[in-house]
Amino acid sequence: MKNIIWALLLLLPVSVQASDALKKADDAYRAGQHEKAQKILKAAGHKGDLEAQVALGSMYEHGKGIKQDYEKAIYWYTRAAEKEDPGGLYNLGYMHEHGKGFDQSYEKALEWYEKAAQQDHVNAIYNIATIYYKGDLGEKRYKEAAYWYEKGANLGDMQAQYNLGILYEAGQGVEQDPGKALSWYAKASELNYAPAQYNLATLYYQGRGVAQDFSKAAHWYQKAADQGDAKAQYNLGLIFVKGQGVKQNKIMAFKYWMESARQSNDNAQQSLDQLCKESPWACR
Repeated sequence: MKNIIWALLLLLPVSVQASDALKKADDAYRAGQHEKAQKILKAAGHKGDLEAQVALGSMYEHGKGIKQDYEKAIYWYTRAAEKEDPGGLYNLGYMHEHGKGFDQSYEKALEWYEKAAQQDHVNAIYNIATIYYKGDLGEKRYKEAAYWYEKGANLGDMQAQYNLGILYEAGQGVEQDPGKALSWYAKASELNYAPAQYNLATLYYQGRGVAQDFSKAAHWYQKAADQGDAKAQYNLGLIFVKGQGVKQNKIMAFKYWMESARQSNDNAQQSLDQLCKESPWACR
């Protein structure tokens, strides 16, 4: 599940559209003046500043600079949610989903997420889809998951694009279609999402949903491998050993198998052992 900490001052740069109070609170927080940040947000929150209300709620939820207090977090999220603020609505859903200050309830979480989703809140949309996909309501409901993942995917959410690709590749909730899977993986890959890059590379390598293309497979395995994806590192090593889509290079194979093996990939370790036995010069 996605958990966005809506107090921008906690993790993210404050946008130019942020309220004056949020910018001042951000400056105070970054300077280590957590109590001052809290006071700024509380004063603005009492005056109806929705961003300040959600940010203050997040500070209480996560105990960032102040004592963690779910009851106060819920109070401030609710203040914002009463004005249909998507951040407040989303965070109340998250609190229900994870039993923070409430009895854990996926049904209640969905109610709040769906209100936020009406305002195209991508993380609410993603969490709705994932609740259906995982079967948190008692059974896996792939059709509903596909509906919501597609909504998120069309809003540019790379994780939703990736998961929608998985559904099309497996034929879960939608008609199986490797071509559509490849299309969604490609969109997420362009956003530099490593799991999608790995799956896209594999479809090119296998020639599923597209003409087999070792060069493109190597390209996308490389992209994922450079982000630390152990499976991509292993497969890229295989491509270098075989010279598929790239010039054969056992030294490069050794490099990527070493990186994969360091992440406890047993296949990579076995391949390393074999490579160093047959071509010891590549392992120096």
